[in-house]
Amino acid sequence: MKTHYKNYGIMRFLTVLGGIIGLITIILGFLNIPNYSYIHVNIGLEPVLIFIIGLVVCVITILVGMREILPFHWLTLLILAILLAIFNAGVWAVVCLVIAFLIGLIEEF
Repeated sequence: MKTHYKNYGIMRFLTVLGGIIGLITIILGFLNIPNYSYIHVNIGLEPVLIFIIGLVVCVITILVGMREILPFHWLTLLILAILLAIFNAGVWAVVCLVIAFLIGLIEEF
């Protein structure tokens, strides 16, 4: 059964925006261009591997917001926000997804 949210448009917008901001932040962080939203999390992997996984997570986040390749559910948005935080996508990308997650969570209950 597909969940339909009343604020579906806002949630989609925040999800796509978070993915785009994360993509930009990951690329700037990999190129060593200073930006204030870059979170450096040392998880013991090579920087190139973190960059590649981060790019994949950002693209999946954008596609979830645009085409729904994964179920558009509040739990999916929470998992994507955690993955964006782990793979250095930046504070603002995580904030966008957490806001979308909270909107979905509040509407569900």
